[in-house]
Amino acid sequence: MTDMNHDLAWTAPQPFWTDASGAVQPGNALLRPQILRFTNDEFINEMLATLAHDPASLTRFAAMEETWRGPGAAPAVDPQRWLQRTPARFLGAQRKNLLRRRGLLQPDATAQVAPTAAATTTLKLYQPAHMRHYLVGGSLVCRTPGLPDRQIDPARHKVSFVLRRLMPRTPGAKDQPLPDPLQSALWDEYAFVLKGKAGVWRRVAAANHESDAAVLSPAEERLSLFPAIYAQDDGHGRRLYIGSVPVGRREAYQGAAADNGAASSDGSNDANAMDPRLVLFHTQVLGPWKALVNGVMLNGLPGDPIDGKDALERARIPAVFVKKNDTEYDTGNPDPHTLRTMRSALQTSSWYLLLDLHHFLKEQLGMDLQTISAAPAGPVGALYAALNSAAMPSALADGKGNLLEPGGDYSASQIESNLIAALRRIVPFEAALEKATGTFTIRRPDQTIPDAAVTAGWPTFLFLFADPWLGVLQPRPAGFTPPARDYLAEKIQARIDSLADLVKAALPPLAPGQRLPEPTLASMQPADMREAWYVMRLVYERPDCAPFHANVVSAATQPFRMAGFFDPDAPARPIRIGLPMDISPAGLRKFDKNAVFMMSDMLCGQVDRMKGLTLGDLVLSVLPWPFHKDLNIPEKGDCKTGDGISLGVMCSLSIPIITICAMLLLMIIVALLDFVFRWIPYFIVCFPLPGFKGRKD
Repeated sequence: MTDMNHDLAWTAPQPFWTDASGAVQPGNALLRPQILRFTNDEFINEMLATLAHDPASLTRFAAMEETWRGPGAAPAVDPQRWLQRTPARFLGAQRKNLLRRRGLLQPDATAQVAPTAAATTTLKLYQPAHMRHYLVGGSLVCRTPGLPDRQIDPARHKVSFVLRRLMPRTPGAKDQPLPDPLQSALWDEYAFVLKGKAGVWRRVAAANHESDAAVLSPAEERLSLFPAIYAQDDGHGRRLYIGSVPVGRREAYQGAAADNGAASSDGSNDANAMDPRLVLFHTQVLGPWKALVNGVMLNGLPGDPIDGKDALERARIPAVFVKKNDTEYDTGNPDPHTLRTMRSALQTSSWYLLLDLHHFLKEQLGMDLQTISAAPAGPVGALYAALNSAAMPSALADGKGNLLEPGGDYSASQIESNLIAALRRIVPFEAALEKATGTFTIRRPDQTIPDAAVTAGWPTFLFLFADPWLGVLQPRPAGFTPPARDYLAEKIQARIDSLADLVKAALPPLAPGQRLPEPTLASMQPADMREAWYVMRLVYERPDCAPFHANVVSAATQPFRMAGFFDPDAPARPIRIGLPMDISPAGLRKFDKNAVFMMSDMLCGQVDRMKGLTLGDLVLSVLPWPFHKDLNIPEKGDCKTGDGISLGVMCSLSIPIITICAMLLLMIIVALLDFVFRWIPYFIVCFPLPGFKGRKD
């Protein structure tokens, strides 16, 4: 391996080494990998065919600025263009140079001039959904006369490329535009490090120190390169390394968080990231709790006292009141049927929320309420006290609009108002809740349900995190005061959110090797919400040669942005959906029912419940008195055979009919929402199509 002593370098693809006049490109352009743009889905075949027949014309595919509003910038499609070119590769290198010096060899008129050092700051790459594909390409050469290709051993060496994000070296206001990406002194490069569901951006080095920025991060994501063999004009064989630019992963890159490199307690570099256990508390407990609060109360008024009776009454949703007439409500009395229906749904959610909160306290904090009778010491005790302070009004079991009704299934002893007491009572019903089917309904006084709630496997006590008439469950942590001028609902949510600080303080240190749940994407704060600038670098790694020979990392490509899926500048992929032409019964019956929905016995039972509903029933359910009519959806169990065996079903549907329904529903929904968005003028444009008939004459 005598060539091991040769200096190696990444360069642009060989066709980009000279411009259209034959002049050698300056050093910064010669060493920069190129981004190639293709405008059809056969881009790999197009690129390989170009290298096989006319590699000099590869410069036609250099990435350029474009927008759908401007003229098309794709290379002219001419399958025989390679036959019409000046056959430079057959002339021989010496004769070709002689003819060029005498002006007898004209450059290819259709070839695009290779990019020079004067890069632009407006390059935006679009997604495959926009019918745009991009390849990054470069040549790995030895720094000897002729720049011969470096031969590599795939078993011991590896070629790849990395994507880097440019971050401003001097953090500024997040609402200010980013600096010029060509001013390298203003930027640092960040490497993308895969981690869990997403990844993080980890600082590499200052972008104006090329030798530092070329250092690879050990955990940095490597993207694949593949070799393409071709022969240049003088017949000398060349190898071009090509990789697909992952523009389709734009949201993953744009939304990734920044990592400052500080080690956290679990040994990872996530000191600024939210503890996954705290994320679990937000998703399983705080989020559902606040959702229940939002479902039963309005905002109230700014500055309302959070514990004021009048404020809570003003925040009640109007649907819970008895209607006097078409426009007036009796705000002093609840409608029994509406209140019972809402409470039944809230009760089911409250039971499962209790179960999730119990599991979190026991598994993540070691707080087993079955064995704890008093507040422990330390941060766990502060959390216990805050949970113990959360209680519903005693009027749940005593007063107007309470949960107790004559002839009902529950007595006063079966109604809990304190959160800690409810957490203790939910434990024996865990298995029943996990196996529960159907829906829970608080029995009406004048109705006898054969399978009463108490005997149907549901818990034998009632507890609500939020009640549409009596208020909502509020923790009262010591020393916490919600903002004075917030709306009432915001103050209550602030009290609920304050539990997260107590949980954070009570979380024990992680044990060595302890596995944590994956945090949700919504909990990962993006590094910067502004449109990011990126560069790519080609990489040649040879670990067997260390420490005598280091990795070879190329110069950075031209800075570019990645377009979002709905970027207004993006070219639109042509999509044509053919609807059925003959929509008469005779025509539609010819289509096969080739779409199958598979439904379990539980889903089958719920679908059967809805079969009796009509559009008129839905309309009457939302009309005011005297036209209002409640939906009558009888309770039904799972689908079963005559022998009582659970029965799932497979339903076959006709796709052509589904497409017609989808189009009509889309038009209806768009027209309805036009009252809000005013988008009809921008939605659809129709052109006449003479002679396009559903049936032949």
